[in-house]
Amino acid sequence: MTHRATETDPGILRLPAYTFPVMPELIPGGETVPLDWASEPDELLMLRVQSGDTRALELLIQRWSPRLAGLFYRLTGDPHAGDDLLQETFLRVWASRDSFRRDARFSPWIHTIARNLATDRAKSRSRKPFHRALNVTGAPGSNTTLLGKIPDHATTPFAAASRLELLAKLDEALRAVPEPYREAVVLCDLQHLSYDDAAQVIGVPAKTVSSRLARGREHLRNALSAFRSGPLP
Repeated sequence: MTHRATETDPGILRLPAYTFPVMPELIPGGETVPLDWASEPDELLMLRVQSGDTRALELLIQRWSPRLAGLFYRLTGDPHAGDDLLQETFLRVWASRDSFRRDARFSPWIHTIARNLATDRAKSRSRKPFHRALNVTGAPGSNTTLLGKIPDHATTPFAAASRLELLAKLDEALRAVPEPYREAVVLCDLQHLSYDDAAQVIGVPAKTVSSRLARGREHLRNALSAFRSGPLP
């Protein structure tokens, strides 16, 4: 299935399911996304979206879907939440495009939308037990995990298996971190947001983000003390 963004009514955009990896594709009207747009910053593409150009939205979908899929998995603990939440995220990007300020940066803006959706989904699952995904390498489309912060010195199948076991423990440990601290770890350590950007996304001062991040990392260190062979960065 291709990523076709179809505008059926004024102000309404319907998006299909997502496929990874994503390649440039045709959009309604037989027009293609200009190749030089691939190097444009997100902010410029968003200004094109504001003018009603769904080709720019197509590029943003391609660019951000893998990264947001990982965010949704880490914040909700639901390996199946990604498709629905990606759909809703970009529908909201389209619906609220006029609210994007010309002097704003795109990353904290879309992370705010995605984080709010993930928070709502997590609340709906709060009374259900968490079942870790069988795919221990992370959420579909995500190549960023906590394991990436630990040097890979595995030279034997046994060492590789031990690394995968550690990854499973990392995922379990992350789920055990209290939500405010886990959120800081996910946004700063996995999504690579600055303290200021994470503060904007969560709606708290940057100092609070720094404090929560320190607490979250400490929770992880304690949970992993029996499994790591060296200090967690």
